[in-house]
Amino acid sequence: MGKKTAAQPEEVIGIEKLIADAYSVIDKANQVGTLHRNTGARRKSRLARRKEAVKVHRGWYTPQPTPAAAV
Repeated sequence: MGKKTAAQPEEVIGIEKLIADAYSVIDKANQVGTLHRNTGARRKSRLARRKEAVKVHRGWYTPQPTPAAAV
């Protein structure tokens, strides 16, 4: 199955809503003390990386190559 050229709004909105809900739950767990703040930050970072991976896989986003560091 080929990649889509453009994301459908309902697909993106659904993903964004799920990510926002997960961030909210993680933040609340941090406030209460259920999670350490570094653990919460790590989990949110993992979610963000997976979200980007899904966007790249679906063809919704093409990351720009990073320039090589000058030595």
